[in-house]
Order: sequence, then C-alpha cells, then structure tokens
Amino acid sequence: MYAPPPQSHHQAAPTEANGKNDTIPMQYKRIIFLIFTGILIFGIYFNILDNAPTNWDDPALFENPFLHSFSMDNLKHVLALQQGSTYQPIRDLSYMLDFSLWKNSPVLGLHLHSILLYYLMIIFAWMFLLELFKAFSIKESRAFWWSCTTAIIYAVHPVHVECVAWIYARKEPLLGIFTFLSLWSFIKARSGHYLHYLASGIFLILAILSKPTALVIPAVMIVTDFALQVAKPDPTFWKKRLFIYIPMLILVIPMMARLVHMMSSIGGIKPYHGGSVWTNALAVSQILISYLSLIGSTVYYAADYPIKLYTAWGMWQAWAFAVLNLLLIISAVEAYLRGRQIGQIYAIFVAWFYIFLLPVSHIFPISQTLADRYALIPSLSWSVGLGFVIIWLWLKPLHFWRFSEDFPRLISIALLFVIVLAYAHMTLRQNNIWQNSQVLWEHTVARYPNSSPANVNLSVIYISQGRFQEAQDLCINAIKELPYDYYAISNLALAQMLMGQYDNAIHNYQQALKLKPDLFKARLGLANAYWEKKDMANTYNTYSEIVRSFGAIIETSYGPTVFLRLGYAAWKLGKQEEARAYLEKVSAHAGRFPPALKELAEIYTSMGNVR
Repeated sequence: MYAPPPQSHHQAAPTEANGKNDTIPMQYKRIIFLIFTGILIFGIYFNILDNAPTNWDDPALFENPFLHSFSMDNLKHVLALQQGSTYQPIRDLSYMLDFSLWKNSPVLGLHLHSILLYYLMIIFAWMFLLELFKAFSIKESRAFWWSCTTAIIYAVHPVHVECVAWIYARKEPLLGIFTFLSLWSFIKARSGHYLHYLASGIFLILAILSKPTALVIPAVMIVTDFALQVAKPDPTFWKKRLFIYIPMLILVIPMMARLVHMMSSIGGIKPYHGGSVWTNALAVSQILISYLSLIGSTVYYAADYPIKLYTAWGMWQAWAFAVLNLLLIISAVEAYLRGRQIGQIYAIFVAWFYIFLLPVSHIFPISQTLADRYALIPSLSWSVGLGFVIIWLWLKPLHFWRFSEDFPRLISIALLFVIVLAYAHMTLRQNNIWQNSQVLWEHTVARYPNSSPANVNLSVIYISQGRFQEAQDLCINAIKELPYDYYAISNLALAQMLMGQYDNAIHNYQQALKLKPDLFKARLGLANAYWEKKDMANTYNTYSEIVRSFGAIIETSYGPTVFLRLGYAAWKLGKQEEARAYLEKVSAHAGRFPPALKELAEIYTSMGNVR
C-alpha cells in the first residue's frame, strides 16, 4: 500500500478554518496589517488637512505663547501645576512640538500629528487585543484575525472624528495610546517578565498626564485580572496582586480626589439632574444607554447632543433605561460565572464600556450630556462584538439548503465590507462638517436646536459678522437649555450692547459674573457697556477693578483702550492727577496700538489739554 511521505516540520500547518493551508508567515501578515491600516486611516482622514481651527477652545492654543516654541521658560510653565486647571503636560508638549516644527503652517502640522497619533492608537489597540485573546488561549490564527477585524472596524468608526478633526481634542488619542500600552504591558506581565508591570505603571502615569480620566484604568486591570484568574487559576494570585494594586491605588485615589475638587472649584461640576443624588442616578442610567446608542446606531453625528433626561421617579422611561443597564450587567456577570473563554472576554468588554464612561456619565454632572470624544475608548467594546460575529461566521462551517459550507465566509466578508464602507463614508462626511466653525455649529444647531455649545459658539460667529439679532436669539436658546451657561449670558450681553441695548447688556453681564466672577470678557464687557452708556462713575469703578484683577492681561492685550477710558472717566470724576497718569500709560503703549494715538488726542482735546 502506498504511504504518503511524512510532512516536513518546515511545512505550514493547516489553519483552523476548514483545514486549509495558510502559506503567509505570521510576521508578514502583521506587516501587511500595519501598512493596510496606515493607508486606510490616512485615506479616511486626508480631507481634514485643510480644515480651519474651530472657535471651540482651539483659540486657546493659538493665543497661548507658552505652546509656540521649546524653551526652558515654556517647559517650566507647561510642566508646572496651574491653579484651577487639569494637569495635562503630555498634551501640551505635543502642541509645543507642532508649533516648533510647523512655524509657517501650524494648522497643517497639528492635523497631520493628530492623524499619526490616531494611527498609533489603533495599532496599540490591536496589540492589546491580540495579547488579550492569546491570554485566554484563543488559537493564534483566530486571535490574529479577530484582533485585526476589530481594529479595522474601530479605526473607521465615525464617532472618532471629533478626536481627530478637532485640534483641541489631542488629549483623546494620547489617552488611547497610553491606555492600550498600559493594558498590553499588564497582560504581558502575567506570562512574561515582571518588568512589564513597571512598564504598565509608567504608561498608566503617561495616560493620566495626557488626560486625568485615565485614573479608571486600574479598574479595567482588576476586571481583566479576575477574568484571567478564572480562566487560568494561579494559586499565588492574591499574593502577587497585593504588590501591584496597593501602590497603584495609593497613586490613583488621591489624584482622583484632587481632580473632583479641582473641577468643583472652577465650576466644572454642575447641579444634580433632577435636584438630588437619586434623581441624578436616573439620569446617569439614561446617559449610559444613550452612549450605547451613539456608538452602535447613530447615523448622523454632531458636536453636541442635548437630550431630554428623565429624572422623575414616576416616569416609565427612567426605569426602562435602568432595566436595560441591569440586563446588560446581568448578562456580563452570567457570562463571567460560566468561565468560558468567549464569555470572559464578553464580560471584560461590558465592564470596559461602563468603566471608561464612568467619569463622563454625570455621576458628577458636567457641561455636555453626550460627546463623541468621550466614546473613543468605550467604542472598542462595540468593535470587539462586531469583530467576533464576523470571525465566527468566517470559521463556522454550516450547511444551509443548497449553499456550500463556505457560504458563511461570503457572508462574513460581505458584512465586514459593508460595515467598513458605511463607517468610512460617515467618517468622510463628518470630517467635512468640521471644516470650519460656522459649518460645524450651523450643522449642530440644525440637528439639535437646543444645543447650548452650538448656540453659544455660533453666536460668536454671527456677532463678528454683525448679525446681532440672530446672535441674541441663539444665546437665548442656549440659556433656556442651560440657565447657568455664563458664556451664553455674556455673549447675549455683548450682542445687546452692540445693538445699543445698554441696560439689558449691563444686567446680563452682571448675571454672568454672579455665576463666574473671574470671567474676564464679561467684566470687560460690563465696563464697555457703562462706557457706551456714558455712566462714568461705574465706568471708572469697573475698569479700575479690571486693572487690579487682570493687570497682566491688560498690559499685554487691552492696555490702550482700558487706560484711555479709565483716564477719561477719572477726569470726568475730578481725579485730575490720576487721569493724567492713566493717559500717560496710553502713550507708552501707543507704539503697539497706533489707533490709540488718535483717540488719545481726541480725549486731550476734550479735556482742553492739546498735545
């Protein structure tokens, strides 16, 4: 009888997919994936390169001289803790790099850097998933294709556009990069060298320095650790973990307390929804499910999503959202207790979704109810689920009527193609919505007329265009949605002042300052309104207070105007020497502000003192 020759150990072993040989070595597959993903990401984000900065926090970058070059003074400022602000030096250092390298075209450099960071984030997410699946003893080929499919879906998901197209959102991909590196190192440490734990801790710190919400990463580590312990019991588990988690918690808990205190002190934490902790919990339940809808079923994305929150105990909608959360959590617990590989992974990513949304779920209410950028890392759960369905169809031989057993493969390929094509189309479309401030906010107002950020930011544009009545209407809409929005109230006052409604403007500036006493533009606007009304006593008092409280800003940007008006008001009030001193300050600044010389001459003339 003829016997086939023995198979050489150099020959490729059959894959688990229907026993067919896979002739491409794994290292080449990885290189192909890296190249393909880079082309895919640059292809879908290429059209943001000519997008202009928006008026939604982007001006803070271009007006901050400390970010525009590398120097010892600038580095000291970026690395120092600033009173009343979060500590995000990694983000700021990345901006310093862009402004230093792209002096003639910083916007192009900022966009290119954001695309590169997003690509790195996707690659590190893929590395983390591959390591996680292998840790649960998923066969290498299945782990590879599952992680690749998930990463591709994750890369093209349109909910990520805000994090790439919005210049000020740089902290989001940086957070993603160090989150995935920290978790990848953490999983590697279980089967590798203990130094991986040190690397995981370093990446955790870098993630926190990119965005403080990274403080929840240890919770994901704990969940993953327990799931792996069920899958692969280790008798020394608790002893090892004490040396890992205790130092980590000692680092994280005080930083979390500081973050909450800082947010509270600067007005970042808003009133409870419904008025109490318990009614606010109903809002949290609804917001969590709304994020699931945002990630999984939204077709048209926007910069803001004002939603009606059900916070009354008698509303059936509030309890419907609570039940949906409960069912999702119960399904994860049941899958975890069963102890099977796929169930454990499912439980991890349900926990992943909730843990990474926890800081923005409004346990401590913040200004935006929903935002695309907050879904960046939680959306990995959705991508893992879609990836699993596609790979399951690819590997599952089924006999169905007259179709061959390869029919599910065709379905899986078609499903992946449709998902990627649909998501890529939505991403390209959303990139164009971010092309400039006016397009962005007009789109958002058209879809969500009650959006407070959209109304406020669009009102700024309309004021600059002289469309004061439209700006006033937008501000009123914003205030109806968020009565404590001091920016909306201040912008409303500005529009009214420019329309000559000085009493209304003064009243609204005062209301804005009650909510935020250190709002410089409201304080300056109030002084300007008094000046336009020719109320010299209040003009003098308000400008004097501005000079005392905001001296540095006045000296660098507003000096001539403020000192001119302050000097004139002092003269009208009979403070001759003081008036002369302020007007002499105008002369000192006039070289940088030539129009001030003409105004100065007019004021001296009206005072009967021609110079």
